[in-house]
Amino acid sequence: MTPQPNSVKSGSQQLDEMYSNLRNSNINVRAVWIQVTSPINWFSSSTANINFLNSILARASQYGLTIGIYTSYYDWNQITAGATINNAMLWYWNVYGGGPSNETPPNFNDFRSFGGWMAPSVKQFAQVESVCGVTVNRDVYSTSNTMNAAAVAKSGKSEQITVGGLGLANAAAFTGKPEIKA
Repeated sequence: MTPQPNSVKSGSQQLDEMYSNLRNSNINVRAVWIQVTSPINWFSSSTANINFLNSILARASQYGLTIGIYTSYYDWNQITAGATINNAMLWYWNVYGGGPSNETPPNFNDFRSFGGWMAPSVKQFAQVESVCGVTVNRDVYSTSNTMNAAAVAKSGKSEQITVGGLGLANAAAFTGKPEIKA
């Protein structure tokens, strides 16, 4: 989910729309990744940003969704002033620019803890690359953090698609609702 902080809609309304549109399309949602990037698109007040994000997190909890945040060390600190988040997965990006010459190594060796995260679930190490004529970003994740595909397929109705399994093995350790604290 790419939230729009400057929208007339609250964070919770934006999550409601995304969730209901997916559910109305017969898609079962288990987890949502919230994009917290591009500080210029956010409020200048970290308190306003935290409140906006917490409204998304609270609504996601009401739906029983696991939350992940897609961000970087720099973006998180600019947008939230280094606030701490609990009970959320991390998908961080570390890329020098677009294209293959600007990749970072496809591992977690460059990770440094921030925002309360001690370990990531996923890392984006490349952006704007062409693979078979399609422009993609490239990511790496630990296979121990993924769910068994067969278990996901048995989620109920056979015609229903289930999304949001990436990283859920890590989420099993969460002990409460996700929340950001300044």
